[in-house]
Amino acid sequence: MPSGHKSSPLAGLRPRGIWGLSVSLTLLLIILTGIQLQTGYRRTIQTASANLADTARVTEEQVRGSLRVVRLMLRAIAEAPRDDTNALRRFMATRTRIVPEIRQAFIVNADGIVTIATLPQVEGRDTSERSFFRNARELPPARDLFVSEPLPIGQNNSLVIMVSMPLSGPDGQFDGIVAVSLELGYFQTLLQSVHSGEEGAGALLVTPEGDIIDRDPEPELYVGKNIAKGGAFSMHRKAGGTANTFVHVTATDGKEKVSAVRSLSEPALPPLVVIVGRPLDGVLAPWRAEALTMAAVVGTLVIAILGLTALLNRHLVALRASEERYRGLIETQNDLVVRLTPDDRLVFVNEAFARSHGLDAAQAVGRSWRTFVHEEDQPATAQALATALSPPAFRATVECRMTMTCGLRWVSWEGAAIRDMSGNIVEIQAAGRDITEWVEHRDRQAELLRNLDKSNRELEQFAYVASHDLREPLRMISSYLGLLGRRYTALLDEDGRQFMEFARDGAKRMDQMVLDLLEFSRVGRLRDGLGTVSLGEAASIAILNLALPIKESGGTVTVAPDLPEITGARGEMIRLMQNLIGNAVKYRQPGRPLTVTVSAERNHDGWTLTVADNGIGIPPDGFERIFDIFQRLHSRADYEGTGIGLAVCRKIVEHHGGRIWVESVPGEGSRFRFTLPGGQA
Repeated sequence: MPSGHKSSPLAGLRPRGIWGLSVSLTLLLIILTGIQLQTGYRRTIQTASANLADTARVTEEQVRGSLRVVRLMLRAIAEAPRDDTNALRRFMATRTRIVPEIRQAFIVNADGIVTIATLPQVEGRDTSERSFFRNARELPPARDLFVSEPLPIGQNNSLVIMVSMPLSGPDGQFDGIVAVSLELGYFQTLLQSVHSGEEGAGALLVTPEGDIIDRDPEPELYVGKNIAKGGAFSMHRKAGGTANTFVHVTATDGKEKVSAVRSLSEPALPPLVVIVGRPLDGVLAPWRAEALTMAAVVGTLVIAILGLTALLNRHLVALRASEERYRGLIETQNDLVVRLTPDDRLVFVNEAFARSHGLDAAQAVGRSWRTFVHEEDQPATAQALATALSPPAFRATVECRMTMTCGLRWVSWEGAAIRDMSGNIVEIQAAGRDITEWVEHRDRQAELLRNLDKSNRELEQFAYVASHDLREPLRMISSYLGLLGRRYTALLDEDGRQFMEFARDGAKRMDQMVLDLLEFSRVGRLRDGLGTVSLGEAASIAILNLALPIKESGGTVTVAPDLPEITGARGEMIRLMQNLIGNAVKYRQPGRPLTVTVSAERNHDGWTLTVADNGIGIPPDGFERIFDIFQRLHSRADYEGTGIGLAVCRKIVEHHGGRIWVESVPGEGSRFRFTLPGGQA
C-alpha cells in the first residue's frame, strides 16, 4: 500500500501559473465538449437507425403474417371441390368473412374469365389483361402469391389491392387463378401501429416495382404513386440485401429523413418492401437540445473557472486554514467512524465502533484494521484503501464482514483521503454502516430474479415449441387430410366424408388454439413500449376493425367522449377494446337490436372502464371461468372461437396494473368492467 502522496500541484503555483492552468483547462473543456457533441450527433443517428430497423423488422413480420392469412384462405378456396358452384360460392363467402377488409373472392379460368365469385355479378368478366392475372400466371415455381399495385375497381373506381394465386390443372399446367380484393385498410391499421406518430414520420408498403400499396399517414395522397426512382426505395435496391437504413431525401414529400427498409424474403410470398421513416429534424431534436444545454453549461463553467481563478489567489490562505479546521469533524457520529494511517494503523475510532467490538476507544487505537475485518474480505478492503490514496477521486467504498459483539455483521464503508496544509495525504477517514439486513435482502432478491429469469426462459422455450414443433405436425396433418379428401372422396360414403371433415376441422381448431396460446403468451412481452395512449382512439380503432360484424349485426356501438389517456401499450389497449366489443357483437340476443356502450369513471387511484351490452348475458357460475384460458360457456356449434379472448383481456389489464370482472344478468346483458391506474381525462 502507498505510504503517502506529495503535495498538490496547486501548492507551488504562482498566480501566473494558476491562470495558465485555468486557461488550459478552459480550452480542454471546449475541445472535449466539441468531441462529445460530434459523438452525440453520430450516436443519435445510429440509435434512431437501429430503432427504425427494429420497427421495420416487426412491420415486415406483421405484413408477412397478414399475407400468410390471405394465402391460407386462397389455398383453401383453391383446394375446395368445384362440382357444386353454389356450395363453392358459399364456401368462398364464409372464408372471406375471416378478413373484414376482403371485398370479394373469385376464381378465373385459364383464359382469364371469372367463373365463380362471391359477387355473382362479376362472373363472366374478362380479366386476361389485368395485372393480377398476368403476373400470377408468370410467377416462378417457388412463389405462389402475387400482390398487385392499388387498382381502381367498380363504378366509383375505388382503389383495392388484388392478391392472386395461380391454379394448376391435373397435368400440372396453368389452370387459372384464385384471387381476392383487399381494401387499403387491410394494411392501414398495421402501418398506423408502427411509426412514432410525430409530424413527418410515416410507414409505407411498396411493391417490388415501387408502387405504393399503402402509407400512413395521409394514404390518400400517396397510394398508387411510384417511387422506384428516388428516396429510400431506390437506395435500398442499389444497396442490395433485404434490410438497410439510410439518411436521405424522400421521394414522397421531399423531406430529409432517416429510414429503415426491409424486403420480404419468404420464398412463397411476393418481395414487398416495408419502409419506416422519421424526419431528421425530429431525430436530431434531442441532440440539438442537448447541444444547447451543453453550450450553456460549458459557457457557465468557463465563466465560473475564470471567476474562481480570480478568487483563488485572495482566498488561498483562508482555504488552507479551512481544511485544517474541518479535519476532526464527524468524530461523534452514530455510524462507525475510524481514521487510519497509510500503513494500516488506526489512529482514531469513535464510540460506536469501539462499543460494537466490546472495546474502549483507547484499546482499538494502534491496532491494524485487519484485526477487525473477516479474513476473506481483507484483500478487497486493502484494494479500497489503495484506491482512496490514488487519483483522481481519492475516495473508495467497500463492503466487508466484521466480527462484533452481536456476531458476524456486514458493514458498508466509504473512505476518503485527508491532507495536511501542504497537500500531503496523512490519513484516511472512513465511515461505516451496518447493512447486514440489506445484504440478506439483496441475496434473496438476487435468487428471486434468477428464478424469474429461469421462468422467463422456460416460457420463451414454450413459445418456440408452440410456434414450431406443435404447428409443424398440424400442417402435415392438414396437408395429408387435404390429399386424402381430393383423392379418395369419391370412394368414401357419407360417414367417411363426415369423419374426414371432422378431422380437418379438429386440425384447424388445434392450429388456432396454438396461435391463440402464442398470442396469450406474448402479451406484455413482444408489443409496443409504454407511452401515452388515448382510450378513445383505441376504442375507435377497435370499432373500425369490427366494422363488418357490427354492420352485419345491425347493432350500434357508443363510445363516451370523455375516455381518458393512460400510460400503457397502445396495441394492447386496442386489442383489449376489440376483444370486449367483439364479444358483445358475437353474443348478442337474437331478435333484439344490439347496443354496446363504452364509458369511464374516475376512481381514487385511476379509472374504471365499462363495456356494456344488451346481449344474452352470463350465468353467475361463469363469472370467473370465462377469464380462464380456453374456457367456453357455449358449444362451438352455437358460437365460434377457442375461449382465449377474455383470458387475453385479463392478462392485458393485469399487465397494466389493473383488474377486470363482469357483471351480468342472463337474458338482459353484461357489463365488463376493468380498472387502469393513473391517467388523465
